[in-house]
Amino acid sequence: MFKKITILGIGNLLLKDEGVGIHAIEALRKESLPDNVELVDGAASGFDLLPIIEQCDKLIVIDAIKIAEQPGTIYQFDPKQIDVKRDLNMSLHDVDFFQVLEFANKHRWLPEILMIGIVPNEICLSMDLSDIIKGKIPRIVYLVKQAIEN
Repeated sequence: MFKKITILGIGNLLLKDEGVGIHAIEALRKESLPDNVELVDGAASGFDLLPIIEQCDKLIVIDAIKIAEQPGTIYQFDPKQIDVKRDLNMSLHDVDFFQVLEFANKHRWLPEILMIGIVPNEICLSMDLSDIIKGKIPRIVYLVKQAIEN
């Protein structure tokens, strides 16, 4: 039986690099992916993502992360392995996605999760990614495709 894999891009398209997760989902729509993979544009959603999280076996999340590193740096991690609330305030959203995961972990079933986070270059009013982040989309697509296979 195939695992149901959900690729969730989150972010705000109106805030330049904050929309990287959504841009990555659009790039992945052009790829040939297995039938058990669902692509979801999660926008800047919060707790309404719970049913999506609950209904998959593996969740791959793509988002901008707010940490003091070089713009364009890509991180892959399992959010269950770090104490985000104490160690990092990485989300750029009003409702921190990590709060959603924490709620899901306490009240619902939590799938295997891989976060692919990219440090933004610019957060301002624009629907276009900065050149640095736009240049990282192929790498993100590659990392997602690798994660699907593993």
